[in-house]
Amino acid sequence: MTTQAALSIGGTLGVLLSNVSTAILTTNALMKKITFHNPGSVVMYVCPSLDINGGALVAGAGQAGNYAVYPGATMVLEGDGVAGSWLGAAASAGSNPLTIAVSETL
Repeated sequence: MTTQAALSIGGTLGVLLSNVSTAILTTNALMKKITFHNPGSVVMYVCPSLDINGGALVAGAGQAGNYAVYPGATMVLEGDGVAGSWLGAAASAGSNPLTIAVSETL
């Protein structure tokens, strides 16, 4: 099961991802910081839905514009560029967990 969310600023979300690129966060102009944590056992991939030139990105292994979040790792992104919508995908099929926290402060 996958869930796209419009989180209130200062919220945490848990999503389950497969190996298909899926919307995980909607655009929120107040968002200044995103924390991704991978509590699972497979690599997760996250990326903004659009690159700096407005080109569409796709979440997944080997895709340009992606950040790999390894099992047990936490990645924090902050500042300009995090307020757009985000995509996520797992390295393998199934229900792979990803934890996301957003904040309007750095």
